[in-house]
Amino acid sequence: MAVRERSAPALFWSAVGFPALQRFMGYLRSVPLTLSILGIFLATGLLTDSFLGGPPEELLPLAGVSAPGLRAGHWWSLVTSLFFATNPLAYLVASLMILLLLGVAERKLGKLQTAALLLGGQFAAVTVFLLLTQLARYAGDGWLGLMTENALIGPYAAVLAVSMASSGKLRVLWRRRLRTAVLSVALLLVLYVGHAETVIGLIGALVGLAASWWAETEHGPLHAPRSTGRETRNLLALTVAVFAVGPILTTITRTPTGPLALLRDVLLNPVPTLGQLEANCGSTVEASCLEIGRAGFAGPFGLALTVVPVILLLICADGMRRGRSMALRITLVIQLVITALAAVYLALFALIPHYPSRPQTAAMGSGFAHILPLVTVPLLLAVLLWVNRWQFRVETVPSARHRLALVVGGVWLVLAGGYTVAWLAAGGMMRDGGPLGLLAELARQYLPVPLPNLYRRVFAERDTVEALIFAYSGPIFWLVALAGVWSVLVGRHHGSDSGHNDRAAARRLLHQGGESLSWMALWEPNRYWFSPDGRGAVAYQQHGTVALTLAGPFGAAEGRARTAVGFIEFCGSRALAPAFYSCDGTLWPLLRDRGFQRVPVAQETRLSVRELDFKGKEWQNVRTARNRAAKMGITAVWGTYNGLPSALRARLNEVSEEWAAAKTIPEMGFTLGGIDELMDDEVLCCLAVDGDGNVHGITSWLPVYEDGKLVSRTLDVMRRGAGGFPGVMEFLIAAAVVELRESVEVISLSGSPLASLPDGEMSPDQVPDENLLRILDVVGHALEPVYGFRSLAAFKSRFQPEYRTLYLYYQDPLQLPAIGRALTRAYLPGLSLRQGARLVRELVG
Repeated sequence: MAVRERSAPALFWSAVGFPALQRFMGYLRSVPLTLSILGIFLATGLLTDSFLGGPPEELLPLAGVSAPGLRAGHWWSLVTSLFFATNPLAYLVASLMILLLLGVAERKLGKLQTAALLLGGQFAAVTVFLLLTQLARYAGDGWLGLMTENALIGPYAAVLAVSMASSGKLRVLWRRRLRTAVLSVALLLVLYVGHAETVIGLIGALVGLAASWWAETEHGPLHAPRSTGRETRNLLALTVAVFAVGPILTTITRTPTGPLALLRDVLLNPVPTLGQLEANCGSTVEASCLEIGRAGFAGPFGLALTVVPVILLLICADGMRRGRSMALRITLVIQLVITALAAVYLALFALIPHYPSRPQTAAMGSGFAHILPLVTVPLLLAVLLWVNRWQFRVETVPSARHRLALVVGGVWLVLAGGYTVAWLAAGGMMRDGGPLGLLAELARQYLPVPLPNLYRRVFAERDTVEALIFAYSGPIFWLVALAGVWSVLVGRHHGSDSGHNDRAAARRLLHQGGESLSWMALWEPNRYWFSPDGRGAVAYQQHGTVALTLAGPFGAAEGRARTAVGFIEFCGSRALAPAFYSCDGTLWPLLRDRGFQRVPVAQETRLSVRELDFKGKEWQNVRTARNRAAKMGITAVWGTYNGLPSALRARLNEVSEEWAAAKTIPEMGFTLGGIDELMDDEVLCCLAVDGDGNVHGITSWLPVYEDGKLVSRTLDVMRRGAGGFPGVMEFLIAAAVVELRESVEVISLSGSPLASLPDGEMSPDQVPDENLLRILDVVGHALEPVYGFRSLAAFKSRFQPEYRTLYLYYQDPLQLPAIGRALTRAYLPGLSLRQGARLVRELVG
């Protein structure tokens, strides 16, 4: 019987489409209140013919809640206004908000609590809005003060209030993402659009957030959960992207009135001169006087120049999400340039002569207050990025940066040089007032915002060649520049400071051999020193005058001693102090002869997996964990991060965020990996997954090679989910023993830094200076409440391991303070002064 092959669309539908449809239908069945509200909302719009032009005028007392209506006794408008909107786009947005945000809230809170919060949030948001606008009107504000009589139509505030109030019930990862996205978009709409509906929407979100925080304080003191470096980059990139589209949003909005609506003129119009301001403002100095008539850009593609900052910021946001430091630097420059250009507005506004009458003075103050956010918002965003700059450690390959500068600079020189020649040939020197006129012409072509006081003449008298180059040179230049930046930021042009090619060479050498921790050499921000023959390398980080290695040399076994000697000579030639960190005892005879000393910094636990059978009293904890997992239907799922199903990757990220949120200091690095390090396709992940797809815990296993053959695996990531069952880590390590014994003989549970060695593990000739041991012992005890290194060592001891000491090799005891600072920067690159003070308080306590 012939087997009928299924088409690609049919396979896609059965594998992806049908399960997604089933999940969506299950979601709809779980939110009956949401579907009822959505049905009433759409039915009301249909029956009142409000979809296209909003509610009819005779229904406004019912469709909108306002101060005059409430004074007239129309209290029911607080509820009925939830079921109307003003135009088709508003109906679409409100429907999606109800279906998604309100639906998620209903699943977390239940029907009764969701309905109560919906009505309570509407009442609270309207009350705060009316109070705020009345105060603004009393203060003479020309923006919020004009909204006192506005009718508020739509469910935006109520839905956002419920959504934010329920966010505390979400997992840490999605709670943070929901709050960041909602608050960023709501603030964006207020600042750029500024209509009454956007203002009350932001108020509703803040009311719901306050309710969520209040509920969280019932379970203990409120604190912001800490995020992993990867999630911090995602949130910062999202914020940059959201605020990047603001200026474009004002161009498609009818009569935007928000404080940052004037940024449209900063990006789309030339900066007005003092004379233009005085001519347009006259004797009435208000914020609206800056709506100078648009001069426009020459050429059919001239308008494309106006969106250059937006596109560039969106490209950089994607680069920031990938950890690119170059993307961060470009974003910082753009934000600072916008700040400087906005400051020009403030300066020009301040230079307008003051008039003696009181109303005009009040208008002047109001207008100045509305322009002030033009400076503060991009400046605050730049400060936020600068504070978190350590999160972006992926450097661009120098050759890629050089090629980008060469291409972009060369294109500009050709275009600008061509226009200069045409300008001179057309008599521009006499016509436009000399070199300053040429500068004005070039600024108008290549800058989205021309330099102030340079754009003075009306560009109308040009010959054919000059006009052609003037019209097209800017768009061509920026098209090349944007394509180049996108290629560099998104393409494979990144690695350590040494570059992507060096990282690939290091990976090849790691296949030739290395120590248990050597695979960590591929992590950011390590750089490499390669031996002259290319057969060995050392991974290190430079902090101050210390070259801190991560494990010992790697590559062919017979060449590692020569590699170590070469690295020491390399450090000597650059006045660096070499510090070999977390190395085994292999190098000790060589380094001892060269005057090095050593101190134990960790104990590595190793298991001979082919000999383990989990029998005997000492394995009772492991057997209990395996039996509990079997009763709960929990299995060990193996695979690479990129090879796991998307649902499991999402759950894995949630577990990681929950783990980071419980810490009081930033996520550590150096020899402690995270989600970014899991994405290597040679790193195995093991997840404890139950029948519902929940991830109880995760581990990751780094490869160890010798002569091109896999000989061991090293445990790296160990993270337990907030709802993980007791014994989940014992279960995962036992699963690793069973799974990996087919491919390797030994696995390493990695080292436990600053944990005391078991008695008898160090021979008398290995004992270093007693003072150093005493210091390390004190530090290890002090750090135990924060990091739990000693508890981790005690946990690993349950597996009856073999111990191997890992050392720090150093040349001079006088270098130890500098080495200590280098270790602190390597493990905690983002430790701020405030976090450092908190850590000291915990250690002292």
